[in-house]
Amino acid sequence: MTPRLRIGGDEVWVALTAPEPPSDEWRVTADWGGELTADFGAYVESDEVAAFADGLLARTRTAGSEAFRAEVSEGRGNPLQLSAVLVDDDAIAFMVRLTPLGHDQTNHLDMETGPVPLDGLRAELEQFRRDLA
Repeated sequence: MTPRLRIGGDEVWVALTAPEPPSDEWRVTADWGGELTADFGAYVESDEVAAFADGLLARTRTAGSEAFRAEVSEGRGNPLQLSAVLVDDDAIAFMVRLTPLGHDQTNHLDMETGPVPLDGLRAELEQFRRDLA
């Protein structure tokens, strides 16, 4: 199965999908009610994607009201950044920033997703990590 992490609901979502065959050219897609969409390739290594998923999973397992930020890559050309705020005890809202070409000359796409139920997000992250292995 091709590893794919999808965060959001039916109307607003963002996804990170592994390439076939395996390489460092991942796919980032997003949709905001069919009105704004994104679909682009992003050069990130599988280790970076795994660390991103692990970091998100760790944050969703700790209860608390602190906001946090997660990035797929630490470099300037980061294709996907998430800022998260706990909405209540069982849901997180995300502000998503996409950088399609991964550099400063590109328009960013900012969108809000959520609230995303924590149980569903944890299950999605756990499945994604299994698919990466």
